[in-house]
Amino acid sequence: MDQARTSDAQKMGELLCGFVDRLAPVHAQYDSLTQVWENLLPGALRDHCRIGSLGNGCLKILADGSSYMFELQLCKAVLLRELQRLCPSAKIRRIDVVMAR
Repeated sequence: MDQARTSDAQKMGELLCGFVDRLAPVHAQYDSLTQVWENLLPGALRDHCRIGSLGNGCLKILADGSSYMFELQLCKAVLLRELQRLCPSAKIRRIDVVMAR
């Protein structure tokens, strides 16, 4: 019975390693996107806005308050151009700003 558990654990370990290996490029992509995002934003916005998700070319930004949402809406086009230039692998086509919960 111990040999069966060891075999199952080895299979799970191999499966997990394969999964982690497949995630590595995705993690690197999000890590660079996060760094670029934080470098683009002024300090006042950086403290109150964060990346919520990225999917289907849409970067969702979570803002702490309506005034921060408004400021992001004003500079959204410039931020989108810069993110597309600096992180082309993220394939961002639009930015949505929503209120953080």
